[in-house]
Amino acid sequence: MVHRFKSFLRRWRYTPLVLTGSVALILCGAEVSPVGVGDGARFEGEDTLLFPKGYREWVFVGSSLGLEYDAEKKQASEKLEFKNVYMSPSAYRKFLQTRTFPEGTILVLETGTEAKKSEPGLRGSYLDEFTGVSAAVKDTKRFADGWAYFSFGDRGAKSKDRAQPFAKSSCYDCHRQKGGLDNVFIQFYPMLRSNPAK
Repeated sequence: MVHRFKSFLRRWRYTPLVLTGSVALILCGAEVSPVGVGDGARFEGEDTLLFPKGYREWVFVGSSLGLEYDAEKKQASEKLEFKNVYMSPSAYRKFLQTRTFPEGTILVLETGTEAKKSEPGLRGSYLDEFTGVSAAVKDTKRFADGWAYFSFGDRGAKSKDRAQPFAKSSCYDCHRQKGGLDNVFIQFYPMLRSNPAK
């Protein structure tokens, strides 16, 4: 019995060191990628963004109704547009830790039409049908201005599975001038304005 116990100790005496080394390697490896591999922006070629599948399972950071920057539009339309914004989970977690948007951050904007109800005991607006999907991606190595903006067209059968970045004047300039932090309209996204983890 004593012989077996001593043999057991000899076999396992270095196990804590092995485990410690393995954990260290895992932790070091976790810091290599700015955002998670599974939910980061996926590209084809130099700048073609692939459709962000599963974005509705990402972190919902904010919504608006009829909100837009358009100096040339003098009168609002009767029906307003809903805008829902989702953020890749790994980028969101890093943002909460650092209050900066990490490389590879992708924000998805999904738009939809407004419908209204006005009847006894029921009044208000709700999102009726989805109309489009757009995305903003932070990648300073790929894009000279740091951020790029994309549209996948209509939501549904007509959605494109890949998109090219807009011209800088189409989206970037407005986001740069009006964005509350690093080109992002965090002033309209309560999940980014505050830190719910605290």
